[in-house]
Amino acid sequence: MPPIIDFLHAIKKTLGCECPRSLHVVLGNEACDLDSAVSALVYAFLLHSIHKDKLVVPVLNIPARDYLLRTEVKHWLDKHNIQQNSLVFRDEIELNKTGVGLEVSLVDHNVLAIIDSHLDPSIVFVLDHHKLERTPGSASVVVEPVGSCCTLVAEQLLDTNPSLLDHTTASLLHGTILLDTVNLNEAAKRVTLKDVQMIDSLETYISPSPHRDQIFQELTTAKKDVSDLTSEQLLRKDVKVVSGGGLTVGMASLPMMVQEYLARSGVSESLAEHSSSCHYDLIVLMGISISDQHVTRDLAIFSSDHSLREKLVSELRGAEGGVLQLMPQPSSVDHCEAFLQDNVGASRKVVLPLVRDWLSRL
Repeated sequence: MPPIIDFLHAIKKTLGCECPRSLHVVLGNEACDLDSAVSALVYAFLLHSIHKDKLVVPVLNIPARDYLLRTEVKHWLDKHNIQQNSLVFRDEIELNKTGVGLEVSLVDHNVLAIIDSHLDPSIVFVLDHHKLERTPGSASVVVEPVGSCCTLVAEQLLDTNPSLLDHTTASLLHGTILLDTVNLNEAAKRVTLKDVQMIDSLETYISPSPHRDQIFQELTTAKKDVSDLTSEQLLRKDVKVVSGGGLTVGMASLPMMVQEYLARSGVSESLAEHSSSCHYDLIVLMGISISDQHVTRDLAIFSSDHSLREKLVSELRGAEGGVLQLMPQPSSVDHCEAFLQDNVGASRKVVLPLVRDWLSRL
């Protein structure tokens, strides 16, 4: 059995048998997309090889019930024989117990969600590829705007303990980087030289040699396989939450164009009910379509508060000189304004800081 799978089984067994006195958690972001999940698993595996005296636990930052919504995560981990029962989810581990020495490493994000803000004093390390929003502190921080956090994880492995890179570990990272960079497609404006270098390095550990196009299509298909998901579940599939100024905004990335989502039956009710149950003041929907290496994006803003909705619309249309290049599109959904986004390089990684900045100024 590959060592990383042995590691994950041992962690789950230990947590089920004892209450550790010292714990180092590697925590991915609350969207728990493939980059976040694989980064947490592999970076924890690396830390375990360095700190044998500590219990290092990778935590997928979603409730266990939402795992099936992450279709590409489940597909890719299943393919590498990593089953759900060997994973640790956010609702399966208590991080608030007194008497437990806790250290936290963040991967694929550098600012905690409001609900986890009490963990901030325990953060010792950050590894991320998003815009740095964290205020300086005692934690060591590595933030670099590459296409995938797994690129930085791969670099850490190669620099620190390359013996951990076998077929399974290298393949986990390799496929994730391809998905995040749209198969190293420069037109998507996400790939960097380091992403390409890490892909080349990882492929020396994978046998037989992987077919990049095939892997990308496989993961894209898995991510788009939402045939069994309701409109409300799609809003929970890949969401990040930002708060400030007394407001809460849910930012949902969809595995389809927003226009396609808005055309679904009953979507008005789903948006309203989801907004109410999650206590969101606004929902930002972000859509994407990839066809023959051509990328298209669109965006919509939902809120029953007309004034609030118009304020965020105005902010995003004018932010940084109109960086998103938003063009109004028709919307038949109540309380929702839709836009085509001509800047296809602006993923949620770009839009979320704009929303957070707006909230901070309210």
